[in-house]
Amino acid sequence: MLEKLKAILEARSLLDLRETTISAFGEMGMPRVFCLSPVGHDRSVGRSVTNAGFPMNWETAYRETRHMDDPLPDISVRIGTAFHWHRLPGDVVLNQEETQYLEDMASWGMAKGICVATYGSAARVGFFGASSESGQDDLDEVDLSVFQIVAEISYVRYCQLISAELQYEMNLSSRELDVLHWMAQGRSNAGIAEMLNLSQETVGTYVKRIFAKLDVFDRTSAVMKGVMRGLVIASDPNVEAAAQARRARRNRA
Repeated sequence: MLEKLKAILEARSLLDLRETTISAFGEMGMPRVFCLSPVGHDRSVGRSVTNAGFPMNWETAYRETRHMDDPLPDISVRIGTAFHWHRLPGDVVLNQEETQYLEDMASWGMAKGICVATYGSAARVGFFGASSESGQDDLDEVDLSVFQIVAEISYVRYCQLISAELQYEMNLSSRELDVLHWMAQGRSNAGIAEMLNLSQETVGTYVKRIFAKLDVFDRTSAVMKGVMRGLVIASDPNVEAAAQARRARRNRA
């Protein structure tokens, strides 16, 4: 495992990091891995999804709406250690939507798994989940501490690799991030103004500031940059497809 950890720390690209991380988890009997970043208590704030091996119908549902029902990142941040998502801490209280989400995970072939919150530079918080090939096998033999170490090292290296690209993010105000989020959901300036209780003129000013800070000239490019950096989840499938194609080109470079 030490060689696997070293390979993660020395990954030279996001593609290399993905492969070395999957290999490390695979050695632990968990070849299926996903990562969410960034995560926070406000689930409406977009989180990117990196999925390796979990069903596409889960990923699609998660990107569209089900991220709003997922209680696991909140739980993991609160307790601070890795845990089995099929065996929640005894003090966890779920609402109806959260309970339904966990029940639906079984229908997606994700009945059992292990998850943990991770922490990187720029105050970023991530979330890792992993499971066996079938999602049904007993994972009691997996060392939760080792799982957490692998996830944390992978996320730290991820943040290091994208640190140069994240410099602009720190320049976006919280209100500008709100506007960018609703842009990613396809809302017009008028729609954003209604959602945020602002005037259309004020929203227009925020949009111009976002364009300037992200060095783009249109809404689609702004949303694409937001999706690429994990700031938002786009509900527009064309934008999401374009962002994914751009990720692939960058990884091949």
